[in-house]
Amino acid sequence: MFIKRFVLGSSLVSCGLFGGWSGATVDSSELQDLRARAALQELHAAFHEATTTGAHDLMFSLWAEDAVFSNPAGTFVGPAEITGFFAGTRGWGRQASVAPAYKTHFDVDGDTATFEYECILVDGGGGDPLTTPMSTLPPGSQNPAVEIVAHLHAIGTAVKRPNGWVFHTYSGGAGPLQ
Repeated sequence: MFIKRFVLGSSLVSCGLFGGWSGATVDSSELQDLRARAALQELHAAFHEATTTGAHDLMFSLWAEDAVFSNPAGTFVGPAEITGFFAGTRGWGRQASVAPAYKTHFDVDGDTATFEYECILVDGGGGDPLTTPMSTLPPGSQNPAVEIVAHLHAIGTAVKRPNGWVFHTYSGGAGPLQ
């Protein structure tokens, strides 16, 4: 038996395939690491969902009780202050928040992880960022109503709690990762 593992969307899928080749085993620590990375991808996706939709409860749930978020505007401690910061930004719930997957990295060490990723805030022209067509022009054309509002980066740590992974430290700034 051998195990074929792949990531589908942001969910980890494991399939056991029988026959042909036998003797392959999956190291339990490798499988645990893959599960943690999938959960961290879900945390990352939930962060972007919260900023895009303006979901206060979701944003609040993504932070450890002693989380620290810092950026050039200041330092915010705890889920309430951090959620308040994001809710007060001009794009909260009105701009699509996306991240290039190839620039997203997680390093897991037991119940802690470090992360880095980029965020690109896109204004789709005033409508609902999840349902407004970004372009009705031919492929390769740019919709003049679509605007990249900000290109940001984030680095920090996440911790595993009984109910899942949450952000613990988070530092954000302008521009791409260096």
